[in-house]
Amino acid sequence: MIAITSTGNKLNSLIDLRFTKCPYFGILKESETQFIQNPFCDKNGDIAALVVQWLKHQGVTLLITGEIDTSAKKCLKDAHIQTLLIDNDKSTMQTIQRLW
Repeated sequence: MIAITSTGNKLNSLIDLRFTKCPYFGILKESETQFIQNPFCDKNGDIAALVVQWLKHQGVTLLITGEIDTSAKKCLKDAHIQTLLIDNDKSTMQTIQRLW
């Protein structure tokens, strides 16, 4: 399953380049996208481990986002979640969905 950081909960929402602070994750299951609110986006401190474990619990095996700090990289590696980094903040969820 693929998780994509998103600014909103619609297919025309832009990709959010922030991993742990994004408001939504678009979850791609086959050709369908489901949006799940990030329960940790308003938390302070190093929340990478919490977000990664939550994604792992959702069944995520690939994360598409823009920025991942050192702490998050280690957590993702330990959880066996692969990452794909993008740097285009003008891409929409629909654009990414078409690629998969």
